[in-house]
Amino acid sequence: MAGPSITERLNALDQPDHPDDASAIWSSVRPLLVIGRILMVTFIIIVGELFDDVRVAGLSIGVWALVMGIPLFLFISAIITYIDRLVKGDEETSS
Repeated sequence: MAGPSITERLNALDQPDHPDDASAIWSSVRPLLVIGRILMVTFIIIVGELFDDVRVAGLSIGVWALVMGIPLFLFISAIITYIDRLVKGDEETSS
């Protein structure tokens, strides 16, 4: 069972890719969410270091940043993964 030849692969690369609107929008929004996750982790670390002495409800602000930040990070990661699968599934069915 042979795969496609090199000529067929090169010809496939020459074919234009026509993404639908949803995948085009997602390819623009996804990097913003990924950068947002990175900035969120950075801000959690900065807040934890700067406000280590401040306490709210018996816990330091750094602990509150972790308590709020980790679930938010996981939620955004789950949304990114879910929409990636949705868009990938739509591209496969439309091809």
